Amino acid sequence: MMKVSWFYVVCFGLLLASPLFAMALRNDDPGAVAQRFINAHVTDAKGEAETINWVQANPDVTARFKAKLKRLYGEALAEDPGYGYGADAILGGQDAADFYRVGRCVVEGPRAQVLLLGEGSEPPLEVRVHLIQENGRWLVDASGDLIKD
Repeated sequence: MMKVSWFYVVCFGLLLASPLFAMALRNDDPGAVAQRFINAHVTDAKGEAETINWVQANPDVTARFKAKLKRLYGEALAEDPGYGYGADAILGGQDAADFYRVGRCVVEGPRAQVLLLGEGSEPPLEVRVHLIQENGRWLVDASGDLIKD
């Protein structure tokens, strides 16, 4: 029994030492953070209320992003409860690709701008994502229509 537990300890130690796992823990690639966020959004999020809840629980998003999205969707729903915002504010439009990849990533100190390109459309759907670095982690600070606010 003791040999098995040491085996798992050694395997877990090797996993922790691996560069990919360390990179994921440090969250040091703003392009990967933006891509993960947008692809999870198009997979998991549904309507405006569900999207607000999903964003509120997302650890890769700034408090400012959470507040801006909640305010934007909240005001639209208050104005027209049957229609709401009428588009996906995170993507900045009504259409979405099934998967987005990084087209361009520009890092300037603690800020980054990422252009994501949707797969399977011609021309590719584009989503712009702005990130900032807080406490050594890249966080989504704006995307789509929220960049304009």
